[in-house]
Amino acid sequence: LEFRRVLFRSRLKLGGISIDANLIGVAIATAVTEEMLFSGFIAGYLEVVQKGKWYNLLIVGLMVMVIRLPILLFVHKLGMINMLGVLLFAGASGVINASIRTETGSVTGSILARIGLNLAILG
Repeated sequence: LEFRRVLFRSRLKLGGISIDANLIGVAIATAVTEEMLFSGFIAGYLEVVQKGKWYNLLIVGLMVMVIRLPILLFVHKLGMINMLGVLLFAGASGVINASIRTETGSVTGSILARIGLNLAILG
């Protein structure tokens, strides 16, 4: 019960805008871990192995899609049409973030883009 009180106290109200610290924490934590793995490690490794190949980005996008598949199937129990939409959206964001990383040489832009996307979706 104490955990619930702490959880609800983390919501701030500034004017008409409500800010939830837990929501921001989840958005940042998932963005950092996913982008370090997919855009940082995998896209970086593929860039070293076969530099400048467009299908490196597609591989990263497919991996981002596949990692979400069990949650969509077993937790959210989405139908095929809804699942296809979510997977295409996730894959496209994976390709875009991997291209940001390969163009800039840094994963920072990918992380910031993912934080913005997460906050837009969760908020």
